[in-house]
Amino acid sequence: MTAAVSERPTQESRPRVPGSRVSTVAAGSEAPTSLWGNRALIRLMVHRDFIGRYKGSLLGAFWPLINPIGHLVLYTFLFSVVLKVKFGASDSTGNFALYLMAGLLPWSCLAESLSRSTTTILESPNLVKRVVFPLQILPVVLVISSLMSELVAFTILFVAATLTLHTVHPTILFLPLIVVSQILFTGGLSCLLASLGVYIRDIRHLMALGLSAWMYATPIVYPASALPQNLQFLIWINPMAGIVTDYRRVLLEGLAPNWPVYASYTAVAVIAWVLGYGFFQKTKKSFADIM
Repeated sequence: MTAAVSERPTQESRPRVPGSRVSTVAAGSEAPTSLWGNRALIRLMVHRDFIGRYKGSLLGAFWPLINPIGHLVLYTFLFSVVLKVKFGASDSTGNFALYLMAGLLPWSCLAESLSRSTTTILESPNLVKRVVFPLQILPVVLVISSLMSELVAFTILFVAATLTLHTVHPTILFLPLIVVSQILFTGGLSCLLASLGVYIRDIRHLMALGLSAWMYATPIVYPASALPQNLQFLIWINPMAGIVTDYRRVLLEGLAPNWPVYASYTAVAVIAWVLGYGFFQKTKKSFADIM
């Protein structure tokens, strides 16, 4: 009886996760409120991830600006100068660049989150096996960190749009509604892929191909109106198509979100979050055994 009691870990001997006063409870919790309980830890890990990815590089924190600008120049030359794709009422290259960047920013956030989520658990074996740790925050950290990169680049887009259009559309106040749906959708898929990545190691390679196909099925480098009539349904079944279109509407066109489309992709986003997060919570118990 004495030996059995002595082998039981005490509260003091259990490893504690810094920055979260309820981390031990949250680690075993199945409720999404565990994310809120670990908000301090999430904030710490987001900061480390955002700063750490550029640590040691020559240009450092300028890379969140350089990456979207580099893609912007490349796609503008290819689609505006070579292929003569037109956006909005103006045919100018500057107008095209604004529309293109408004589409690239949310897409880049999604693509980065999904790509990195496929290996986030595999890259943290110590957290899986040895420490009482709320694993559910790992894909969430990636989503928030990618969103921070998007916000940095969005500052450039906002300034450029203001200087080019000579106005600030009040409809930009609708942007947080769109971002919330974007976070739910990206977070749900990231949780799902983070879990599947433990069981299916090839999924990271499949995602690279899948994201390329998905990007060109989304009206990023071309306007949604360019889709043939028989393919317009893609706007409804592809949540990123609606998100990209609404980014452009509220920032560049002075229009409110397309509410039926907004309701459609928001419903998909909520479903994606519930299913993705729920799947992660159900499967995380076996991660240590498989790894």
